Amino acid sequence: MDYEFTKDFVGSYVAHFPMGHEALGSWLTTELGGDQERIQKLYTAITELQQQQSWDYQLDGAEYRLQLTRDEAVVQAHTLFYSDDELTDNMDYYDSESFAQCGLDDFKAMLTDWSRFVGYPIPETTSKQDAARTESNPDQPS
Repeated sequence: MDYEFTKDFVGSYVAHFPMGHEALGSWLTTELGGDQERIQKLYTAITELQQQQSWDYQLDGAEYRLQLTRDEAVVQAHTLFYSDDELTDNMDYYDSESFAQCGLDDFKAMLTDWSRFVGYPIPETTSKQDAARTESNPDQPS
């Protein structure tokens, strides 16, 4: 999964993701930003999932919901929680920019890259795992 992190003209953090994963970028930008408390909660939840101490984790934000399981991460805009009855027969609901999913390991790697970008200190266990990942695959960006 490719992505790019930048700052906008007022210094806010912005995440750019390719087609099919745009919701991850929007979620990072609007819901997570540099919120260190939320970032730490996510690392804790991921660790608990990976150590099989919990089954899932859900984080509801203002515009998006993040659902983590032991296998995957799903970001879904609240606007997707609608009834099909609300649409007429001629209408289709466009949700490509409102839904994205990836594996939990990919999500954790992305979260680690985002954390570094916003200046959040990476938890010790994450740093060791990332170092091992980089050593085993030196071509992969960290």
